[in-house]
Formats: sequence, structure tokens, C-alpha cells
Amino acid sequence: MIKTEDTYKRALEQKKAALAKKNAERELYLNAIYAANPRLSEIDSELAVFGPKVALTALSGDKETLSLLEKKLSELNEEKQKILKAAKLPSFECSCKKCSDTGYVDGKICDCIKAAAKQIAIDDLSKDMPILSCRFDNFDLNYYPNTENDTGVNPRKRITAILKLAKEYVIDFSPLSSPNLLFMGESGLGKTHLTLAIVSGVIDKGYNVVYGSAYNLFSVIENEHFSATKGDSYEHMISCDLLVIDDLGTEFVTSFTQSVLYGLINSRILSNKPTIINTNLSMLEIQNKYSPRISSRLIGNYTAKKFFGKDIRQLKAIEAGAKQ
Repeated sequence: MIKTEDTYKRALEQKKAALAKKNAERELYLNAIYAANPRLSEIDSELAVFGPKVALTALSGDKETLSLLEKKLSELNEEKQKILKAAKLPSFECSCKKCSDTGYVDGKICDCIKAAAKQIAIDDLSKDMPILSCRFDNFDLNYYPNTENDTGVNPRKRITAILKLAKEYVIDFSPLSSPNLLFMGESGLGKTHLTLAIVSGVIDKGYNVVYGSAYNLFSVIENEHFSATKGDSYEHMISCDLLVIDDLGTEFVTSFTQSVLYGLINSRILSNKPTIINTNLSMLEIQNKYSPRISSRLIGNYTAKKFFGKDIRQLKAIEAGAKQ
């Protein structure tokens, strides 16, 4: 279950750890500079003496002496900064100007923490995503027959066109204008592989993605909905830059999951947020399994691409067996 307070806590802990690491690294660098420049310690000792003298002289009203002390104090500080600059001490820059990396602004959670918490929740939802093994560069077109099938479709030409579409999808991706995609076809034809390659490219561009099988995503929502402690997963699925529902049709369909699916599809259509759905079902099977209004939304608002060919997993298993 993904709860807002938990993700905020983790985001704040990450911010605190990052700040501590940055301070520690700068302290190590500073210590090395002091070791190489003994004059810095001498300056610090002199500053420690002149500081109180300036304060006491200011109270005494002796303006002439005060002016001399302030001049000396200024000269010492300038000398120190000159040494540090020559040693190239890195400046301390906060990753968030609003909160100075504290996580709070006027006692309230900073926007940087809210954004980090949202990303943590999205990463948790998509933690089972096998993204590293599914890329455009290891998608092998040779597994697709280069001859027309019984329906007059050449699987190699069809998948080449889909691959081109997938690559262009990443190049042109926008969380408010990219089209919805519906990848259809039998198991083992590369739907998930190409989808994950898209996801990888979109994430690399800095956008957040929720990916999961229909079974896992709907189970999370159902568990949170009927739990005494409500979670925020449904809201994250609604608001993320790209939502990917894999293997639609493999989950146990109930009136609740039908309602959730329609809610996700419809809400994201209304907010112009792109969604990618993979399924082994035909449009008629989707209509019969879910509802006409769901199939209507898919027909009217999704770019559907059907995959053809032979089960690549079986072909690879046969190849592996032949090599043994």
C-alpha cells in the first residue's frame, strides 16, 4: 500500500541524507585545503581574537580604533577567501532554492518533497518492471516472418512499422499531447518488449511512468480501496505522465475492476494524459469481457496496433534446445 505520509517521510529522509552527504564531502575537501594551507588556521585564530575586540570597541564608542579593527577584520576575511578560491573550494549550492534543502518552507512541506514523494510512489508501483532487458536495440526483427500470412499481412513489415512508431513516440513524447496506444495480439509477439523500450526512453527524458500488469495494478487499487488505511495509488495512476497497463485481460474481472479500468481510461482521456495498454484480447473480446463503453473509449481514443507472427519465447526456447 502506498500512503502519502510514508512517501513524504522517505522523501524527507532522502533529502536529509543527500544534504548530509553534500556537507560531509565539502568538509573533507575543506580539511584537505586547511592541511595544505597552514595560513588558514592562523587566519581563523586571528579572526577569533579580532571578533570580540570589534564588539567591545563598538560599545566603547572609540570610532577610530573600531575603524582600524574592522579594516583588519575585512583584510583577514579577504585573505581567507582568496586562499579558498585558489584552492577551488566548491561552492555550496542547494538543490532546492525554496527550502534550502530542509524540505520545509514556513513550516509546510516544500514542493520539492511533494515531487520526490510522488516519484517514490510511482517507482514503488513500477518496481517489477524488467526495463533493463527490453530495449529498442535488442528487439530482433528476424523472429518475424517476412512473408504474408493467411490474412495478407507481412509480420516483418508490420512489426517494422510498429517499431518505428514506438521510437518516434519516445522522441516526440509529451505528457499532454502524446497519443494513447493499444497493442494487441497473441502472447509472445513483443508487445511488452516494445512497451518497456518506450517506458525506458520516456523515463530517460525525465518523465514519471507507472507500469504494471493489469492484475497487479488493479490488485493494489482494490487492496487500498477496501483497507481501513486508504492509499494513493489510484491517484498516482491518474496523474502520472504515462500509464502502462500490461496484459489486460489476465486479471480476474469483477464489477470493481471494470469500474477501475473505465475510471483510469476515461480520466486520463479527459486530462489528455497518454496511456499504453497491451492485451491478448480482440476488441470484441474486450467488449464482451468488460463493457461496450470501455471498448468504445479504446476505439475512439487509442491508436491500435495488432502484432502478428509466432511466439518468440517458444522460438527462442527451440533455439536454445537445439544448441544443447
